Amino acid sequence: MSSTETPTSRPNPVVTFLQRRWLSILLVVLAVVFVAQNRQPVRVHLLATTVTTPLWVALAAMLLVGLAAGTFRIRRASRAEGRRGR
Repeated sequence: MSSTETPTSRPNPVVTFLQRRWLSILLVVLAVVFVAQNRQPVRVHLLATTVTTPLWVALAAMLLVGLAAGTFRIRRASRAEGRRGR
């Protein structure tokens, strides 16, 4: 290697990891803080049943229901769009 050549520098793997996944890391940290602050029990009434559960569990369950409903609607709309295109 001559004195004018520079060795190829490799990026730091930790920096690369953080650059690619900073939003995911931030969301996980926020979720942990949310759970830590919302551990008090709440009573949830649904039809004829009453369940006592931590607030974060009830909200997480509603998030999952919303995600499932949204996924179902998007898939159904894309199928309908595919049928019209034929």
